Amino acid sequence: MSAATSMEILPGSIVEFFENRQVLCGVCTAVKGSRLAILTEQNKEISLAQSRVLHVTSQPMDLRQSRDDQVRRLLSATAIRKQLMDLVQVEEMWSLLESESEGFDVRGLAELVFSETLSDHHVAAVQRVLLLDRLYFQFKDGLFHARPQDKVEQRRTEIEREEEREARIESGAQWVQAVWSRKHRGGAPDEHLGLIDAVKSFCLFGQDSPEAVFVKELFKRAAIAPVPASAFRLLVRLGVWKEDENLYLHEQNITPDFPASLLEEAEATARIGLASRWEASWRRDLRGLDAFTIDSSLTRDHDDALSLRPLSDGAFEVGIHIADVAEFIEPGGALDREAEARASSIYLPDSRVPMLPQVLSEDLCSLKAGEDRFALSFLLRVSPEGVVLGQEIAPSVVRIREQLTYDEVNERISRDSALSVLYDLAIRMRKDRIERGAIILPLPEIHVHVNPVGMIQMSRHEKESPSQIMVSEWMIAANALAASFLAERGVPSLYRGQAECKPETDPVASEHEIFHVYRQRRLFVRAEMDTQPRPHCSLALSSYTMATSPIRRYTDLVVQRQLRHLVRGQESPYSEEDLRQLITRFSTVQSKVFLIQRKWTRYWILKYMEQEDMQSLDALVLDQNDRFVHVLIPDFLMEANVPNPEKIPIQRGTMIRVKIERIGPRDEVLRLQL
Repeated sequence: MSAATSMEILPGSIVEFFENRQVLCGVCTAVKGSRLAILTEQNKEISLAQSRVLHVTSQPMDLRQSRDDQVRRLLSATAIRKQLMDLVQVEEMWSLLESESEGFDVRGLAELVFSETLSDHHVAAVQRVLLLDRLYFQFKDGLFHARPQDKVEQRRTEIEREEEREARIESGAQWVQAVWSRKHRGGAPDEHLGLIDAVKSFCLFGQDSPEAVFVKELFKRAAIAPVPASAFRLLVRLGVWKEDENLYLHEQNITPDFPASLLEEAEATARIGLASRWEASWRRDLRGLDAFTIDSSLTRDHDDALSLRPLSDGAFEVGIHIADVAEFIEPGGALDREAEARASSIYLPDSRVPMLPQVLSEDLCSLKAGEDRFALSFLLRVSPEGVVLGQEIAPSVVRIREQLTYDEVNERISRDSALSVLYDLAIRMRKDRIERGAIILPLPEIHVHVNPVGMIQMSRHEKESPSQIMVSEWMIAANALAASFLAERGVPSLYRGQAECKPETDPVASEHEIFHVYRQRRLFVRAEMDTQPRPHCSLALSSYTMATSPIRRYTDLVVQRQLRHLVRGQESPYSEEDLRQLITRFSTVQSKVFLIQRKWTRYWILKYMEQEDMQSLDALVLDQNDRFVHVLIPDFLMEANVPNPEKIPIQRGTMIRVKIERIGPRDEVLRLQL
């Protein structure tokens, strides 16, 4: 309340106050502590805080009058004051006072405007004008201060922006309401294109969005709940996003699309091809080997292959051939910077976000059957007992004879001598690692695939199948060779180490093997990258790195570059400090990639449960506390909490049946009951 209106408010006092951005008159009918019972000129009864009062008349109203008479008197007072407001020239008043530093009370300003004897109406009219003025005067501590010239211009600009924003909200709200009620079809008109980005931001980041205040006001005026879920529904109705839009990709600003300039560079690289890059004196010709890839049936970027060649002394030469991506991607170039920013390819149930443009990842760099391809070949001389007798790394050119799937290998392995030998040798090498302390804790892989029409297919692949064991062991052998090759020469690289694997100290009996695998895995320290070699506990190796997926992982490409330069007797392209900085950057991006893969796979698993109309599930009890039973859904390798209000004791390691109470894929909700 201003100093000019600080007189005591009594029943019968006529007061003015702001309501919905306009000044109203009312009469105080009762005083209740710091609040007033008010009858307004709109014939409404309200409770008003005294602090909201702008002006109080000196002459009270007779409350013995009828209510209608009181309202008529309030309306009459308002009409008189509005007429007097037209006589107040704010700019002229400001020009007289602009040079004054002190503030003025409203009665003193009213005396400047009106020559006749002042009434409550005169004072109230001036106050109304000045309070509604947003440009020339500032109200502070009960006084009006004339703004300096420069502040007026600054305020003028602010007002223009506010008016533009208000107009944008008002017209935008009308359009949003039309879209929401399905009265508008098609995309956004040009004048509302900017609203789409604001709505997207609010949908993704909610209250943390810089557009949150704007969009919430927009939705309120459109009579829509001002929540991110409304923003998503609006964008779907507009056709901007699909019903199954991957919001996690948007949140992390990751897109499967590449800039046009980058695609042009990739196309130019592909056109150059292999011929002009051929260096026979440096690259070994291994096209005579019977090399083959083993991948999922959906794989399109083949970055590793195997070969087997019997030697005259009864031993075997096992070749692990890795796509030589470093031949085509120069360090520090545009393609390299983009690959580093992406960190890895992202494989999702309904889509794929490649690290490299498809013309490289699925063609020039990919080990395609029947095509000459550059590779970095890890050649191991292995005895029939699985003992590595010798090994080397050779830049090569290979030609893949056949591209096999895991299922095809499993079906052919008993009658294909090469596959049989590779599997037998892999088993022997694995046994040797286990004897040296390796710990094998295989979990099945749950593959979720969404076909073009939106149908969800689920499949389960056991890691302990012959094809999976074969590929896994030979990739481990190649990565171990890469690590030892670098470590023995004192070259910093992106090594992977794992601290001591702690044994389970609280064993629980369970007939379900997956229960023990889960419990033991929780005790393992996560493998970490370092520039110097360290032991890897679960693999039982003194040094380890990852170099077998350079098409899909940027760190593998970096290691490949280190290896290539070392093989050629050249200086390493990365210093130890370069690698340390890269580890920091990669770790941040990779955590985002893991988050996206985990959350989006969970989304589609929940959608699959809806699609199949599942009512109940088998659940393996992992743990229990006072509120929940923590379970694993084995069919989907998904963990969940099941409320246990009755605190029923359930033995860990037992399989129970749980009822599905609610599924919410978009909200990541799987609500279960015992």
